[in-house]
Amino acid sequence: MQVVAITNQKGGVGKTTTALTLASELALAGKRVLVIDMDPQENLGMGLSVEPPAEGATLYEVLTRKTPLAEATYPVPEPRLSNLHVVPAGPYLARAESELPGQIGFDEILKHRLRACAGYDYAILDAPPSLGALTINAVGAADLVLSPVQCEFFSARGVVKLLDVVDVVRERRNPNLAFLVVPTLYDKRNNICRAVLAELKKQFTGEVSEVAVGIDTRVRESQARGIPLGLYSPKSRAAQAYRALAQEVIQLLSKEEVVRAAA
Repeated sequence: MQVVAITNQKGGVGKTTTALTLASELALAGKRVLVIDMDPQENLGMGLSVEPPAEGATLYEVLTRKTPLAEATYPVPEPRLSNLHVVPAGPYLARAESELPGQIGFDEILKHRLRACAGYDYAILDAPPSLGALTINAVGAADLVLSPVQCEFFSARGVVKLLDVVDVVRERRNPNLAFLVVPTLYDKRNNICRAVLAELKKQFTGEVSEVAVGIDTRVRESQARGIPLGLYSPKSRAAQAYRALAQEVIQLLSKEEVVRAAA
């Protein structure tokens, strides 16, 4: 199983949209996908119409009570996505930010839980907009850190700090950890958007996606209905962009797997 952590310290950049749409596009491409909602806001689970039973396990129990991931995993109700499963954040996940640092090896808890979870090709982690214990767990478990960045001037600042965390993980645990910036909310008619995209490519040479996801009202419509964009409006501009991103991720991780095997 290959793990993609989706994160950016700055909120409102399309992080959760990228997580649930990428996960569903991979599933529609025939891959077995586990998507994990690591954001206490719980938007990802709602976007896929997944709500655990009142007493059902969630990610909070997985991280703090040694509950196996399989016990906190739920199917997406959409029958066309039978190979997509969700681990919801749960109403208490915010507590994990203060509880996890008290545990030995807290930064690798999710990594070990994922190792014991079989049957999936990909795990997609929707990390919160912060650099706390939850995001550190996500990055530590990842083969690829994917950072959506809105095409406006303040967005790149959070990515620079995130890249510092990625570099530490590369140095100490995973030298092959890949990093990819995904431009989002892009408007090619806007001079500022074009300038920011050019600056991103200059600042993060070789680590910017070939896909720039544009602004598309279909995204919000699909989320309001709890239907993944690729099913709600498969021909929309954003759906086509995320479909291309899914293929880019598959190819990138395939190359990384070859590098790891040769190391």
